[in-house]
Amino acid sequence: MSATTPPVPPPKVAEAAAPETREALLRLLDRESAIARATEGRLAVLILELRRVDRLHALLKGPDPAMTLALVVDRLRKALRPEDRVAAIGEEQVCIVLPRLAHPSQAVLAAVKLLRALDRPIVHEGGSAVLRPCVGIATLPEHGFDPAELLMAADISRHIAETREEGYHVFQGDEAVETEVYRGLDLDLERAIRANELELHYQPLVELASGRAIGAEALLRWKHAQGPDGVPPLTIVGIAERTGLIGSLTYWVLNAALRQAAEWKASGRAIRLSVNLSVSTLTDRELPAVVDQSIKTWGIDPRDLMLEIAESSMISDAERSVAILTRLKGVGVGLAIDDFGSGFSSLSHLKRFPIDELKIDRPYVSGMIDDPGNRALVRSAIDLGHHFGMRVVGEGVDRPEVREALAALGCDFAQGNAISPALPAAALREWWAVHGSGA
Repeated sequence: MSATTPPVPPPKVAEAAAPETREALLRLLDRESAIARATEGRLAVLILELRRVDRLHALLKGPDPAMTLALVVDRLRKALRPEDRVAAIGEEQVCIVLPRLAHPSQAVLAAVKLLRALDRPIVHEGGSAVLRPCVGIATLPEHGFDPAELLMAADISRHIAETREEGYHVFQGDEAVETEVYRGLDLDLERAIRANELELHYQPLVELASGRAIGAEALLRWKHAQGPDGVPPLTIVGIAERTGLIGSLTYWVLNAALRQAAEWKASGRAIRLSVNLSVSTLTDRELPAVVDQSIKTWGIDPRDLMLEIAESSMISDAERSVAILTRLKGVGVGLAIDDFGSGFSSLSHLKRFPIDELKIDRPYVSGMIDDPGNRALVRSAIDLGHHFGMRVVGEGVDRPEVREALAALGCDFAQGNAISPALPAAALREWWAVHGSGA
């Protein structure tokens, strides 16, 4: 080939299919949501924000946004099923409707596929666009039946996804209220961390075979004038992640829990504690060193600390997650997958991650008595965890019959209000005196 041979030209925008209209997509959403209601089916609504990284370059000499958008939509369509629909709803926003899903985890899988489809720049004869997309997810029936409600939930989730390392977020029922009620708490949270105004409560974990208490999960509490019940933990973490306080918050929680564990140990009662890690901390290379130093500071056996990591956070950047988790295992702590079933773990992921425990997501556990599908999922999760040599925990045990059903399926541990709600440290000590040796 000659050195003067011209390069292969980028594809023309005309090669991309024209985006489906907003009106057509809304009609489809109306129709599919009605079908889902009538058949007890499910669907998902995703709102994808494109967020150009090269915004200044685009302003000065970039291509027509409409050209970029048409190619984006074409690329997204190729990542989806034939029955899924995509439509532009703005210069930098796209709405996706996923009808007739078998399980809400399919919506998360679709979101990850869409994000990966946009990893490469969008290139055409007018120039190129480097994108940093994020996706908000809402599902029917979990987040409502009305199309307008689903679109609002997906849009709220999109705002939250902008702050998340993995680039997507599934709507949680109270986030619409929290967005308004808890606006402006950034400075209050920073002050609360520095002034040691946060609290930890502890929810016990019992061994199902013996009824013996074997540990407790540390749960964050923040009493604040904005609400009589305080600020919900997910909101606290969300504020911390959006404002860059998540490192300080994680350090506070870890040391407060270990300080309490040291007090219990000094009084002759060693209690294994579980501490949750947020999505962003799992990408912090300094995390293993921080954990190691905290353990040494409080004189705790590392085997008495279990770090819980959300399933989705490990999968969003699997390579980095494996490296960080392997270093944490080197410190000697235990590792647990939290909310298992809310994401889409594959067998290859479970095999790669150095995990000790698998915690089944509470909606499946709490609904397993009344829903055969939930019971089948719980049974499969227990079998899967045991196959990979993990202990299995059932979360959300809110009735005695759920505890009995978990025991019958061979689940190792259980946690939930039917066993005990989360308790302040002094109350947990009293509870432990009764239940620590079996019930």
